[in-house]
Parts: sequence; C-alpha cells; structure tokens
Amino acid sequence: MKNIFFILSLALVSCFNSNPDKTPEEKAKENVTTFYFIRHAEKATDQGSDPELTEKGKKRAEQWVNYFFLKDLDHVISSDFKRTKATAAPLAKAKKLDIEIYDVREVTGASLLDTYRGKTVALFGHSNTINAYANELQNDSVYKDLEETDYDHFFIVRIDKDGNSNAIMESIDFMEYDD
Repeated sequence: MKNIFFILSLALVSCFNSNPDKTPEEKAKENVTTFYFIRHAEKATDQGSDPELTEKGKKRAEQWVNYFFLKDLDHVISSDFKRTKATAAPLAKAKKLDIEIYDVREVTGASLLDTYRGKTVALFGHSNTINAYANELQNDSVYKDLEETDYDHFFIVRIDKDGNSNAIMESIDFMEYDD
C-alpha cells in the first residue's frame, strides 16, 4: 500500500512540474536570443537628415512582412528616425506588435542582449550601426558598414543561454520594383 501511495505521489508531483503546453523546441527556443539586424529601406535623398522612404523603400518595407511570415517574433525595435520607423511599421502591424524606439547613441549589443535575452527581435537601424551590434554580440566574423546603396543585406545573430553565439550576413533579393 505504501508503494502505491508513493508512486501516485510521484506521478502527481511530476504532473505539476511539467508544462504540457510547451514542446521541446519551444523550451529550447526560450534559451536562445535571436536578433535580426535590418537596415532601413531606401530613403529620399532630398529631405535633409531625417528623410522619409521613397516609393521603392515603402515597397521594400512591405516585403519584410513576407520574410517574417512564418517566423516567431517577440519585438520590433527601431531607431527614432522616419526612415527606420517607416521600414519597421508594416512588420510591426502584421505581427501585432508595437514599435519600440531605441537611441542609436546609447544602445550597444550588450544592452540589447540584457534587455531582450531569450527573445526574437527585429531591429531596424542604419548601415553603420547594424553591423556594429552584430560584431559586438559574436566572434564569428567582422562585418563592415554596409555600402550606402546596399539595402539587401542584414545580419542574424543567435546567442544561447551560455553566451555562445553565431552570426550570418544574409542577402534578400526582394522583388524588383518599378521606379
């Protein structure tokens, strides 16, 4: 009788300690932080230091919705410039997320990791900042600033719970646009 009671007690305790709502893949994902560092889309060149997107840039911004269609995303963050917020807006809307604003003068790779550990984040930034964040968070490669005309490349950095990281530079050839 004691053995039956002991076995039932163990079974009951294990039921309370397990989380049937999460698959092993979901549990593993909780231990990984993923950043997508994305440059803003094409900007107008005749509007000063905080320009809007061009029509081509607006179309490119919409294409990020397609790229992330089957990807989980916890946060969309953007620098406080019209072009980055406008690039992030379609994705944030599609994922039903607010755009979180960061200050490019203050944020670092380390501060991003501290804030978003265990999450998947799309960060919209600039040709000379997204590579810096990627470089700071990993040791695989050293990425240079993107060329002024390069809107196709972005970086994906994954960091596990132990601080091991890897990064890749990706290129997306979005549909061709009519100017």
